[in-house]
Amino acid sequence: MGKKTIGILGGVIALVIVLLVIGNKQASPVIVSDSGTEIPCLPNGHQQVASHIHPSVTISIDGVAETIPADIGIEGYCMREIHTHDASGTVHIETAKLGVEYTLADFFTISGQSFEREGYTLEIVQDGELKDSVEDVVLTDNSVIELSYTSI
Repeated sequence: MGKKTIGILGGVIALVIVLLVIGNKQASPVIVSDSGTEIPCLPNGHQQVASHIHPSVTISIDGVAETIPADIGIEGYCMREIHTHDASGTVHIETAKLGVEYTLADFFTISGQSFEREGYTLEIVQDGELKDSVEDVVLTDNSVIELSYTSI
């Protein structure tokens, strides 16, 4: 092999190594919420899930709608059992095991955001029923969850 071929081959190998390192930046396999709930990555993405439900979450601040971001809970090759795909407010709960329940508090853990907002009071309504806290809101299929923040 000539020097030019060896140089090209070395460059290709270096590029492959860099891409593998970047591509292997995976999220932690399990995140633990403040309540101690473990929220893992789905082992096979959307394949072979035991349950798949879709609650809807809306947030308003002084009556103005706030967008819930797309791709919450999706990091690299990890898709959490709680995640979003778009900014519609639909939350996807896909679990590898039957009987797993998550709360709105778990969703906020995955989002990396606090549900508390300084200078605001919070009212939480799930399917027309007032809830005391995000821990009291169990994410169920087709549930409509409204968080309304009002300036103090």
